[in-house]
Amino acid sequence: MSFRIVEMKDLSGAKAHIYSVKFDGYDETLLDCFFNENEDNKNLQEMLHKIIVMATKTGCLKQFFKEGEGSLADGVVALSVGNLRLYGIYFNNTVVLLGSGGEKNVRAYQHDSILNAKVEQIKYVAKKINKAIVERDIIVSEDGELNLDNFEVYE
Repeated sequence: MSFRIVEMKDLSGAKAHIYSVKFDGYDETLLDCFFNENEDNKNLQEMLHKIIVMATKTGCLKQFFKEGEGSLADGVVALSVGNLRLYGIYFNNTVVLLGSGGEKNVRAYQHDSILNAKVEQIKYVAKKINKAIVERDIIVSEDGELNLDNFEVYE
């Protein structure tokens, strides 16, 4: 699965950069899909408000996220409001990559095939991005910008 990282300019702010992923062959980022799929969820506006507050006022503080949602030390986290979950990758307090998610009405996301598929997707992205960071193909600047000049995923 080939993808590219896209900064969500309308959600990024002075305190944090918000990124998402766009897979080849798709018109929308995972984050755009998340908002479209959950437009009727009563918690969506509060979720959007949390993202805007992180980007403009507080930065991406770790306490906003539930850690350990993916494999050990891969940075996969969940942002939650009520039963709505948005899975992503936490880099630091100035940058986060948000993927997709949905309503979690089970004890563990693994028990919901749709939610599990979305988490597996972000775990795949995290694996590729973490490898690229180690190999310096992606550089995370102090202000949260991602230098993607050398990053390409072909599969």
